[in-house]
Amino acid sequence: MMREHNGENTPLILVVDDDTVMRMLAHTSLAREGYRVKEAENGAEALSLLNALKPDLILLDVMMPELDGFSTCEQVRRSPGHERTPICMMTGLEDTGSIHRAYQAGATDFITKPINWLLLGYRVRYLLRTSKAFDDVYRAESKSRALLGAIPDGMLRISHDGTLLESRNSSDRDLPSVAEGDNPNIFEFLPSLLAHQLMGQVHKTLETGIVQLLECRVAIGGALHDWEIRTIRSGENEALNIVRDITERKRTEKALRESEERYALASLAANDGLWDWNLLTNEVHFSSRWKGLLGYSEEEIGTDIEEWFSRIHPDDSQQVKIEINSHLEGLNTHFIHEHRMLHKDGSYRWILSRGIAIRHETGSPYRMAGSHTDISARKHAEEQLQHDAFYDGLTGLPNRALFMDRLNNALRRTRRLPDYLFAVFFLDLDRFKMINDSLGHSAGDAVLIETARRLEQCARPGDTTARLGGDEFVMLFEDVKNLENAKRIAERIQRSFIGPFYVNEAEIVSTPSIGIALGSSEYPCGEDLLRDADITMYQAKALGRGRYEVFSPDMRSQAVALIRLESDLRTALERNEFKIFYQPIVALKDSSIVGMEALMRWQHPHQGLVAPSDFIPLAEETGLIVPLGEWLLRTACRQLKTWFDGGVPPLRLAVNISPVQLRDPGFPDMVINVIRESGVNPENLELEITETILMEQSSSIVNVLLKLKALGIHISLDDFGTGYSSLSYLQNLPIDTLKIDRSFINKLAFNGEQTNIIETILMLGSNLGMDVVAEGIETVEQREKLQKMKCSRGQGFLFSRPLEESAITSLLLSLPGKTETVAPGGAS
Repeated sequence: MMREHNGENTPLILVVDDDTVMRMLAHTSLAREGYRVKEAENGAEALSLLNALKPDLILLDVMMPELDGFSTCEQVRRSPGHERTPICMMTGLEDTGSIHRAYQAGATDFITKPINWLLLGYRVRYLLRTSKAFDDVYRAESKSRALLGAIPDGMLRISHDGTLLESRNSSDRDLPSVAEGDNPNIFEFLPSLLAHQLMGQVHKTLETGIVQLLECRVAIGGALHDWEIRTIRSGENEALNIVRDITERKRTEKALRESEERYALASLAANDGLWDWNLLTNEVHFSSRWKGLLGYSEEEIGTDIEEWFSRIHPDDSQQVKIEINSHLEGLNTHFIHEHRMLHKDGSYRWILSRGIAIRHETGSPYRMAGSHTDISARKHAEEQLQHDAFYDGLTGLPNRALFMDRLNNALRRTRRLPDYLFAVFFLDLDRFKMINDSLGHSAGDAVLIETARRLEQCARPGDTTARLGGDEFVMLFEDVKNLENAKRIAERIQRSFIGPFYVNEAEIVSTPSIGIALGSSEYPCGEDLLRDADITMYQAKALGRGRYEVFSPDMRSQAVALIRLESDLRTALERNEFKIFYQPIVALKDSSIVGMEALMRWQHPHQGLVAPSDFIPLAEETGLIVPLGEWLLRTACRQLKTWFDGGVPPLRLAVNISPVQLRDPGFPDMVINVIRESGVNPENLELEITETILMEQSSSIVNVLLKLKALGIHISLDDFGTGYSSLSYLQNLPIDTLKIDRSFINKLAFNGEQTNIIETILMLGSNLGMDVVAEGIETVEQREKLQKMKCSRGQGFLFSRPLEESAITSLLLSLPGKTETVAPGGAS
């Protein structure tokens, strides 16, 4: 009976089975046919869901703990509103007693296990259709049930001219009683067509003396009924007509005919082939369907048992014969086995073979018959489910579940073999997020697939390469002998990533950071070993990326310390633990202060002053840099306004901006609000960014920079020369100042090549109309060389270390004549 659920006409199927795999397979098969599916893992749960779900059909397993399928079926039938809900029993029992018991319990139909999942949809569709038809008939019958019970066999005695002579043994108003002296003609009370048919039969009986039989359909009370009228000659010119209502008989015959057709169609749809084996003559009858399953025509298969046995896969053949012999010897009640058979096209098909022996009274078998069902589709589906459970869908590599299983096996091996050594490699692609963000996820997927292939080529047979998710890969190298071998493997992996990835005609370079942990029997489980390899990989990233590191216990301690530091960092802002130090930017010609850089420091309550390099990366990774950066900008701008109000001539304040802040959609509005609230002129504010973020060249970042530039804010490029410098982005982005990285200044006195690089940067800045500031000046010699190269501005310990707010305020106020007004857009 198809019902509506939540406004939907789609039938709802309730699958009840204690086997999780069977429920999953049934769910998948029925959902593919378009049905809605709900699951229950036992009979009790199914009964509790019955009224809430109101299923259109119940697929019910027989063998379940606590409350079996038979008992569940009986209770469903006793539940109001579910007396006629179709119930299809799923059973592996093949004896007729179990099937009979299923019908006694109220089952509508049954299907045997192993289930042909392709056939299941047809079976369900048939049951739903017939159930609806039954409901329609049931409603029609209820209207005319009183009429049906009131029509007994009747008798009409009719003369040769159609005169009704007598009506007896009838209580039905449609077979009139004849009063004395009243003899109507049958054309007066029977339909014209029926009256003509009946008179033709009366005349034939009167002529031949042979009993005639007429079946007809008449309308009684608005419903059609089938009548059977037997005509017997009762006199020279009259005949006796016995009228019987055969409506129920006709309905039964129709139901039987439909049942037979259903069985024939089901057998055809199931694609079953039949075999009948005469054990005395060793001849086998194979049905046409049996032969067709293997691609053969009727005449191509003989009657020898070897027609079957010789086509069984060599790996399955012996077990099939063992199972058959066990059944023939009475050790098993029936024979059932799944095996592969050779098809005419050269491929192997999975066959479910079932059979049962017929025995003499003595118990000795003389005949065995059964069926073959092609279950290849089910087998392939199960294999696919098995594959999906243990392999990554994108790369085809083993997934975490399979990798951990093999890793734990390797750990168990170390406990049996003291000299056995293996290594776990944890790999993460450097800058993979930038690839995804700039080129799209399809490009990222292509890089991941190519990465998987390169890693597989670096592994030996027996090693395992797996993808954990995202751009994280792990490798298990069995029997590496020693640490040096593990290092050589890591170097081989690194070499395999020298060549670029080619994606949509673009060249992409990405290298892996690798953490190596050696297996040891001291590890209680694989998760601990994988954790240490993960920690080591992050250490490799922190030391410069594109490299490998080997785990040491200190790394674990550092990781724990980092977790604690993260926890402290989350509350440090609330506790007012951050401070701002300021370092002057000076004119090299006379050391006059032309600007100031605001530098954030963390005054940890237990660890003292924490350097930015120790907490800024952590803040960026956790997203805490967004509120921290806002605090830095707001506090620094407020201090700048205080200086100006106190008489300090205008100068420019530089504030470092993290790439994470720049990607934050709310960043531009935050900057505008800070400027408005502090009252600082935007032209006195300079935001420092790094080269790495400019490599993204995303439209959102460019728009942010252009919006800030339009306000009058200056944009400075920090640590210039250390990243992937490109004239194209310098020309396309609103950069006002280049800051030469301190690494070039440090080597200025010893390396002539550094002089050339600095001169090139100065020339580049001049040609592009940009200011240039040299960072990290510590000696007079460095200052003099920079002056000779016509570098006008610098910053470093030679002039001043970063100072706290009070100290820098005193410096500014004590040297008023040495501060220099900064002209907007240019050097002083």
